[in-house]
Amino acid sequence: MNYIIKINNITFHNGYSLDLEFPIKEVLQINSVVIVLIESPFEIIYNSNVFAFSVTGNFLWRIGHVKLYDKSSTDCPYVGSIVNNDSELVLFNWCDTAVVINPLTGEVIRTYQTK
Repeated sequence: MNYIIKINNITFHNGYSLDLEFPIKEVLQINSVVIVLIESPFEIIYNSNVFAFSVTGNFLWRIGHVKLYDKSSTDCPYVGSIVNNDSELVLFNWCDTAVVINPLTGEVIRTYQTK
């Protein structure tokens, strides 16, 4: 593990510390990329709640707009992430959309419906 998490702060192994706007929900490291998913507050729409940093704390990308399967809501923050059996980064949001992402660039590779 190349980082320490405290509420809304992540400190990387080189001592670089970064405060995020909201509490950190989960962190997933894929090789030299640290994926940070932050809690989305209930009172605002905050769908871009996934960030990627290098293991030294350099900003790599932030999740952009993704076409959703469930169009009944615009409040669709990400709630989880995994590395699947094909070693791909998959992000899951409230609106039944799974997003397979290139962890180095943040590029959407494909999406699929989860329900």
